Amino acid sequence: MADLKIVTFNIRCFGFDGDYFARGRSESRIPYIKEFIQLNYFDVDVFIFQEIMDLSILKSILPDGFKFYHYDHEYPRHMHVVLACKKEFDFVDVQIIENTALDQTKSRPALYGTLTQKKKSVAHVIGLHLKSGFEHTDKRMKQCQIICDFINTLDKDLPVVMAGDFNSHFKIRTKKEFDDLSFFQKIFEDQLTLEDHNKKTYVLPTEDAHLDHFWTRGISVKDLEVYELEKYTTANALKNYYREISDHLPVKITLKFP
Repeated sequence: MADLKIVTFNIRCFGFDGDYFARGRSESRIPYIKEFIQLNYFDVDVFIFQEIMDLSILKSILPDGFKFYHYDHEYPRHMHVVLACKKEFDFVDVQIIENTALDQTKSRPALYGTLTQKKKSVAHVIGLHLKSGFEHTDKRMKQCQIICDFINTLDKDLPVVMAGDFNSHFKIRTKKEFDDLSFFQKIFEDQLTLEDHNKKTYVLPTEDAHLDHFWTRGISVKDLEVYELEKYTTANALKNYYREISDHLPVKITLKFP
């Protein structure tokens, strides 16, 4: 294997038509999202999804042969973090990282799995969706510290890839001394490197937020790409993207293996 391509993608309230309150159990975006993935991410090996509220229909947007891995949750409106990979790969030892979900309803656990190919370990992979809200920087830092402690237990000979929605707001919003990402970098400074893109990934016109990121250890990054919204083919790009796809832009990383 020369390259490994991974995408992190927050699909707003998938399974409930993007409605946070889940007032109607329907999902009209399936054909749009399926086509979007087929056109833009046909060559991807791994997806790290966030906000998957209905796991039963996730396969309807995945490329043929993809498998997905998740955890169970009792709350009916829970937004799952999900790992998915093409048929040439598998995830083993899949588990939530204990205590990363700070409450039983509005917080999500980080999900870990060892990515393998032909039963050979390729990388430690962590998907996450940190606590949202401008006021929750301290809670996000607590989640990062728990994940950092977990990484300390992993086999150091295997590369690490961590990605997802970090809800990493700027200090002008949080009223903190530093931006969230600066706090996170301090926590992970001995463990992981932020592969930053310095691009907006949350596309509401009222926000300028860089929320979705990759962090790595022990592997070379060949390319990092945030989806360019202007390439979306409908007339009113922002309005239609939000209606048909999500409020987040996917981020794709290409990792170079020796």
